[in-house]
Amino acid sequence: MKKFGRSKAGAVDCNEDEADETGETDERAGTGTPNPGAVVDADGLRVDTETVLSAGIQDISNTLVEDFKLNDVLRIILDTMYRAIGFRPVLLCIRDARSNTMQGRFGLGPDVPELARKFHFPLSFTPDIFHAAISKGADILISDVNDPKIADRIPGWFRDSVQASTFVLLPLTIKQKPVALIYADKDHAGEIVISERELSLLKTLRNQAVLAIKQAS
Repeated sequence: MKKFGRSKAGAVDCNEDEADETGETDERAGTGTPNPGAVVDADGLRVDTETVLSAGIQDISNTLVEDFKLNDVLRIILDTMYRAIGFRPVLLCIRDARSNTMQGRFGLGPDVPELARKFHFPLSFTPDIFHAAISKGADILISDVNDPKIADRIPGWFRDSVQASTFVLLPLTIKQKPVALIYADKDHAGEIVISERELSLLKTLRNQAVLAIKQAS
């Protein structure tokens, strides 16, 4: 993954790995401290991240072999990410073919309906991080939106609408074409820390979302 952003220690890490087995190019922000593998939920209880992600993956696998409603599967995926990582919101954006835009649809977290209305951006080329994600099928983690090495690639509509300093983009592509995007964030720079194992599980969830869309179409 490419890494963009300033860690809590103040260092900037910019690395690029080779594409993975699916042919995707991944991008990731610099992380601050080693991931403890657990988050604290809304009730103040510690949640083991890998356990929640793995359980969600199993639930979705079971659902996909039966009759299912697409939105139900997508909501389970978003809920799993939301609880496991402790994101502030998780939002699903869907491609609108008529307007050639990506638009926020639904999600979990504070003020998500308002956030969904604000998420509306063109799929035509723009030199920003959102276009990089959807055009390359690249998973991106921005650790600090104000880091000088990435700040000019954060679009104005995002800065005007969203207060988060760190966020994740997980694009959903079918036949190299973007069909949807999962967005998730936290308030403070460097607050999102994802281990390689957790990243692998998040990719599996994203791929299950792609599979569900394929099966439902």
